[in-house]
Amino acid sequence: MSTARDNRKNTAGNSDKLAALRSRLQRTRKELTAIREILLSVNAASDLRTILNRIAQTTTQVMRVDSCTIYLLDPVSERLILKATTGLFHQAIDHGSLRMGEGLTGWAAQHRQVVAVRDAQRDPRFHEIPDARERDFKSLMAVPLISQDRVIGAMNVQTYRRHTWTSAEVEFVSLIGEVVAGLLERAILQEESERKVRELQAIAEVSRAAIAPLYLDETLRVVAEMGAYAVRARRCSVLLLDEASQSYQPRAVWDARADVLPEPAWSVSQLPSGELRVAAQALGEPHASWAAQAGLDALLCVPMRVRERTIGLLNMWTEDGQALSEAQRALCATLANQIALAIENAHLIGNAAIVREMNHRVKNNLQNVVMLLQMQLQEAERRASAREVLQESINRIMSIAAVHDALAQEGFRLVDVKDVITRVANLTRSSLARPGLELSVHVMGDALRLSSRAATTLALCVNELLQNAVEHAFVGRDKGEITICLTDLGGELEVEVRDDGIGSAAGEITPTSLGLSLVETLVHEDLRGRFTLRRDGYGARATIRAPFRYTDREG
Repeated sequence: MSTARDNRKNTAGNSDKLAALRSRLQRTRKELTAIREILLSVNAASDLRTILNRIAQTTTQVMRVDSCTIYLLDPVSERLILKATTGLFHQAIDHGSLRMGEGLTGWAAQHRQVVAVRDAQRDPRFHEIPDARERDFKSLMAVPLISQDRVIGAMNVQTYRRHTWTSAEVEFVSLIGEVVAGLLERAILQEESERKVRELQAIAEVSRAAIAPLYLDETLRVVAEMGAYAVRARRCSVLLLDEASQSYQPRAVWDARADVLPEPAWSVSQLPSGELRVAAQALGEPHASWAAQAGLDALLCVPMRVRERTIGLLNMWTEDGQALSEAQRALCATLANQIALAIENAHLIGNAAIVREMNHRVKNNLQNVVMLLQMQLQEAERRASAREVLQESINRIMSIAAVHDALAQEGFRLVDVKDVITRVANLTRSSLARPGLELSVHVMGDALRLSSRAATTLALCVNELLQNAVEHAFVGRDKGEITICLTDLGGELEVEVRDDGIGSAAGEITPTSLGLSLVETLVHEDLRGRFTLRRDGYGARATIRAPFRYTDREG
C-alpha cells in the first residue's frame, strides 16, 4: 500500500513538473513569436515614425496592455520627448516631454532600471504629462532604452485596471527594450543622415533659384523650412529691410503650427546691431503678446549682412524652454550670411558673370558636402555612436561654411586661408573637446590667399586632422595643445598640424580611418600635393605640401 501511494505521489509530482515545463515552453514560444512580430514590423517600416508606431502597437498587443508609449532622448534639451503612443492623447506626440529623472519613466531612464508599480498615481515619483490624458491609467511599468551603454529613450506600458506585474512580464518588457533600442538608434542615425542630404540638395536648388529675383520668395520659404529643421526650432522667419518704413517686414516663414497669426514687423531702431537672444516674455510689444499667443518661448534673432549693411533678419523661435546650443547658433549665423549673399546675388542679376561664378562655387561645394555625407552614411553602418557620426558631419559642413563666410565678407576673389583655418579650429575645439580636457589650439604662420576651391579643400583637411588629434592624442590627459602652422615655401604651400599628445613609436603612419583617408585623397587629387603623418615620443605631426599657385579653374 505504501509503495503504491508513493508511486502515485511521484507520478503526480512528475505531472506537475511536466505541466510547469509545458507552461514555460508555451510562454517562451509566445515571447519569441512576439519578438519576431516586432522585428518583422520594424523591418517593414521605411521611416522612424512608422517604426516607433509599430513597436508601440505590437507591444500593446502581445503584452495585452491598454497603452504603450515610447520616448526618445533629445540630446540638446536633455528631455525625453513623447514620440509614439497607443493609449495617451495623440496630440501630445512631439509636445509631451519629461526631464531625465522626472516621473516613473524619467526615473527608469535616469537610473537605467525597470520600474513596475501597481498604483502609479500613488507613487511619489509619478508625474502627469499635461494634456496627455493619462489619469485613467492605474498600473505602469517603464524600461530604459539603452544602446551601446547610452540611454536613447524609455518605453512604458500601462493598464486601466490595477495590475500586479509578474517577474515574467518584467523580464519580457526588458527584453523588448533591449531588442528595439539598437534598432531605434540605427533608425535615428539613418533618418538624420538622410535628412541632411535632403536639406543640402534643397540648398543646391536654393542657390540656383537665388539668381532670379522672380523666385526669391519661393527660395526664402525653402530656406526658412530648412533652417527650422537644421536647429530643431519650431518656427523660422526671414524678414527683409523695407527702406521706406525703416522696418524689417516678414517675407517668408515656416512654422510647425499652421494656425499662427503673421509675425509683426520689427523697427530698425527696436533691435541691437548684433545677435539677439531673449525670452519671448521679455520682448517689447506687440511681439511679446504675439509670441504668447503663438506658444513661443524664446527668440534667436540673427542679422543678415552684406558688406556691413544689414538687409534683413533671420528669426529662430523655440518652444517648451528649448535653448539653442553654441553650435546651432553658429549654424544660424552661417545660414544668415548665406541668405544675405543669395539675396545680394539676386539683386546683382545684371552682372551675369559674377552671378554665374558664385553659383558655380556654391554648387561645387554643395556637391562636396553631399559626397561627404554619403561617405559618412556608409561609415555609419560600422559606427556605434549616432552623436559622433552627426557631429563629424556637422564639422565638415561648418568647415565649408567658413569659406563661404569669408567670401560673403571679402567678395568673390581669393580667400584668406589663415582666417578660414582659425574659424575651423575654433569650431572644432568648441564642439569636440571632451569635458575635463583643457585644449589650446594655435594658428600661426604666413597670411596666404587662395582660390575658394583650394581654401575649401584645406579647411576640410584641417578639420579632419583636428578631429583625429582631439579623439586620439589626449587619452587620459586633462591638457593638450595643437599648433597649426602655415608656411609659404616659395612656390609651395606647407600646412603643418602638430599635437603634444601621447605619442608612440617613431615612424610614418599609414592612414586607415575615414577622416585620414579623406585628407589623403583631397590633398592628392584636389591640391596635387603630398600628405604625411608621423608620430614620435612628443606627439604627432601631420604635414600637407602642395603647389602654391593654382592654374586650375574653380570648377
